[in-house]
Amino acid sequence: MKLKRLFTAILSAALTLSLCAMPAMAEGATTAGTTGTTRLADGTPVWESGKTGSITIHKYEYNPASTTTAQQGTGAEGEAAPTDAKPLGGVTFEIYKVQNEEWLKAYYGGQAAATGQDFSKIDASKYYSKDSATGAITVNGNKIDTVTTATSGTDIGVAKKDGLDFGLYLVVETSAPDKVTSPVDPFLVSVPMTRIADTTTTNKLTDWIYDVHVYPKNSTAYGQITIEKKGYTGGGSEVALAGVKFKLQKQNGANWTDITANDSNRSTYDLTTDTNGKITIAGLSHGDYRIFEDAYSGDSANKGYILDAEYHTFTVQKDGQIKVGENTATPNATIQVANHRPDMKKEVYNGTGWTQDAQYGVGDTVPYKITIEVPKNIEKLSTFTVTDTPTGLKDNVGSIKIKDNTTALMSGTDYTVAAEGTDGFKIAFKLDSATVKAYAGHTVTITYNAVVKDTAAVGGNGNSNNAKLEYTNKINTHDSSAAPSTNTIEDSAVMYSFGIKVVKTAENGTTALPGVVFDLYREAKTGETPIVNAETVKKAGLDSTKSWILVKSGLTTDASGIIDTSDSNNATNYTHGLANGDYYLVETKTVKGYNLLTKPVEVKLNVTATTTWQKTNVYDASGNLVKHGTVTSTTFTNANGDATKTELAVAKVVNRKGFTLPVTGGFGTLLFSGIGVLLVLAGVGVLFSLKKKSNRA
Repeated sequence: MKLKRLFTAILSAALTLSLCAMPAMAEGATTAGTTGTTRLADGTPVWESGKTGSITIHKYEYNPASTTTAQQGTGAEGEAAPTDAKPLGGVTFEIYKVQNEEWLKAYYGGQAAATGQDFSKIDASKYYSKDSATGAITVNGNKIDTVTTATSGTDIGVAKKDGLDFGLYLVVETSAPDKVTSPVDPFLVSVPMTRIADTTTTNKLTDWIYDVHVYPKNSTAYGQITIEKKGYTGGGSEVALAGVKFKLQKQNGANWTDITANDSNRSTYDLTTDTNGKITIAGLSHGDYRIFEDAYSGDSANKGYILDAEYHTFTVQKDGQIKVGENTATPNATIQVANHRPDMKKEVYNGTGWTQDAQYGVGDTVPYKITIEVPKNIEKLSTFTVTDTPTGLKDNVGSIKIKDNTTALMSGTDYTVAAEGTDGFKIAFKLDSATVKAYAGHTVTITYNAVVKDTAAVGGNGNSNNAKLEYTNKINTHDSSAAPSTNTIEDSAVMYSFGIKVVKTAENGTTALPGVVFDLYREAKTGETPIVNAETVKKAGLDSTKSWILVKSGLTTDASGIIDTSDSNNATNYTHGLANGDYYLVETKTVKGYNLLTKPVEVKLNVTATTTWQKTNVYDASGNLVKHGTVTSTTFTNANGDATKTELAVAKVVNRKGFTLPVTGGFGTLLFSGIGVLLVLAGVGVLFSLKKKSNRA
């Protein structure tokens, strides 16, 4: 009886909750056993012959506090696990038979002397050995089967082996999820076994349990890591990037498996950065991980960043500590992930500085500047091009210069230039150039000139000239079959041209004078070759100390006495657009009966344009940014503007009638000549009469 109680006590110890090593445990409610008719030597009823039994393993994840008291089980079904214990699926056990039924009968009947059995081997460690280097366990027994606790359904954490012959079995935990810090020690199970007695019941040892339930527990540890997403535009300062989606994977042999749920509580991960650009990932079991960004979501402000799917690896150690690279393991590590993007701005020179719009006239040379914020990861890109498509102008490709604050790029070596359409160009940066790589994070300017064509729009919404930066938007995508994709940033600058309206009337201010002809002049700009000679300047009454350009000759008033230089339907008067400045009208022909003007008429063209753009910092679904787009409306302010076309400067010119003089060779001339002859003759007659009187005297 002492041996029987010894074995029961040992089994009880093996089936007890351990707070440290977590050995196997059978605990809980009472289940009635089956009483046999055959009795052992000490009078204890033996089990029924010819039956079989089973072992049911209820596996739990359990991390009790150090002050928690271990609970003892009974080996029966229906044990109540601690409230904070969680079923643990995916744990594999091997079941070995280490003693047969006869040995078990002898043990329970206390017949050691009669049978010659060695009951000293009741300790589980007597039946296996463990390799100190590898931890591999070798069992001295016959392997019956391998079972694994369920990972889904209503029996999560449960594994059962039916049809077991009576005897003594060793149960060995061979594998468990990575979150398990260490396996339970191998434990013994007697099939059948007597119900373990409690402190108040004395006859439990007469009750046999054929279906034995054990409740081994494992301690677990989890790691936690924080991903911090930062964005950089060119070489600018960092900003938090919200709405960036990541994928988390765990190494499984040679493969990587997507991890989508917390291994501790099975809650689904939200692997999208919050408003602070962070993701905190808890409940990570032991193992090697990698995380990489997968896509952008709702925050459109971040779509222009280059998606970089570079792997960022880390390890969760057995104790839950996180190790990133060569850094010291910490309870909660932070991995900083950077994204980069370029930016671009297009401007036009307005005579005093760089701005979004300016005014010029046909034939003028217009300076443009494109400013680019080069991303820090430019050497990882496969495409980085700038395309300029002017409207109403023609780019001078030979004037292109590209440089940062110190270093200029060389055409052909660092970039190539090709024609784009009829009037534009396309610059392709050579991303393998050492100089281009050195531009990473720098501000680069592209300057060039364009000439205003005679097809440029006058007034209206001007001539909006577009520049487009195209760049690779995904790198390290891990999919070699994926087609390259790009984003674009577009920006525009608008060039305006204006006109002059001449209103020609008689001195009453209302009578229109059609058919009056003018030449239009302006002073030559610095560096501009004058095209008017000195004799013409003097004849036109212009300042002979200045150089002059003849803008248009033969401007002629229509039936309403009007000249509109912006009217493209009137080839005689259309000047293809004028820039702000001082202009001079020289009248070369007037209406019969009116005097020609004796000096030029000065016209001041000073128009201010207020522009409304179509888009401002708008991203499309693909992450393309349109910074200004096209002009939708323009308001012109002009002190001497026309009521309906404010982009015109109005010059009101009055002609006055002259004196009516006789025509040379007409009748009036003969009459006066005759009268003169008669007067001469009369005078001669008077002289002769006076002389006769003198002689008589």
